[in-house]
Amino acid sequence: MVLDEEIQSEGQPVAYARVCAALEPLENSLAGIRLGILLAAPAYVAVAIFGSYLIVKKTLKPISFIIATAQSIEGGDLSRRINGVESADEVGELAGTFNEMLERLETAFRREKQFASDASHELRTPVAVISACVEDILEHPENLDPELRRSAEEIHTESRRMNAIITQLLMLTRGYEGQYHLEWEQLDLGDVIESVQEQMEGYAAEAGISLSSQVPAPIQLFGDQSLLTQMLLNLVENGIKYGKPGGFVQISARQEGAEAVLVVEDNGIGIPPDEHPLVFERFYRADRARDRSGSGLGLSIVKWIVQEHHGKISLKSEPKHGSAFEIRLPIGQA
Repeated sequence: MVLDEEIQSEGQPVAYARVCAALEPLENSLAGIRLGILLAAPAYVAVAIFGSYLIVKKTLKPISFIIATAQSIEGGDLSRRINGVESADEVGELAGTFNEMLERLETAFRREKQFASDASHELRTPVAVISACVEDILEHPENLDPELRRSAEEIHTESRRMNAIITQLLMLTRGYEGQYHLEWEQLDLGDVIESVQEQMEGYAAEAGISLSSQVPAPIQLFGDQSLLTQMLLNLVENGIKYGKPGGFVQISARQEGAEAVLVVEDNGIGIPPDEHPLVFERFYRADRARDRSGSGLGLSIVKWIVQEHHGKISLKSEPKHGSAFEIRLPIGQA
């Protein structure tokens, strides 16, 4: 680096000065700084990325708690709450509001279940009294006016139907409340199917339905025999009730690995695709105008029994082509 300067006195140049300095030490220093920056930049970037990741992870951690809680609620567990969110920001406020909403929902569902259970208990006595009184009246039908006798018979039929609904509703509510005790035992699924077939053969014959079963080999599993029998009875009764004259209902069972696969198939009226998600809801009927003899709780009870046995149930159905309910139950000991 060279600096030239003219020195003046009274406006006249008297001398010239030149100052020189070597730039090599400065350039060497700048080169060292540049090299240091280039070498340190990746480390700084890595530290910045890692730090940002930790900050974002800590910030989004409450969201993961909310997601996990929401997923558990989807499985029906309303007792879960969002824990581990102690921040005083909007996320903490969201978690608190979510917990309050869960509390209100759990209370509402508990009240609904309690109401169904209490109502079932309270209705059993008056329905039993009505049935007893009507049966007493119908003991001597020859003394009754024809119109009065028809009315009494209709009351008797409806009281019996109401008693069946109350019994099934009470069973369902106790099951959902966890108050139903299952009697686990080792049993042969083929024996259960044979028992159900024997019970339903007369009903199927009256409806003009062919009832058959197919169990190629013995299938041993652990379960509650009375509940599994009730499950099959409900499915077979539905198949017969909504079947076509001259149609069929077939029960089949097979073993696939550690699962027992049970299928109840018919060629009846079928169920429209848009109603498939509704078939296991309480008081659902595939054809409301055709038959009022059922309670509308049969498939709800079937689903509950399958869940209690840690199994899965699925439906394949097309209108006018019949339905097939497939149940998969684990064979292992409970």
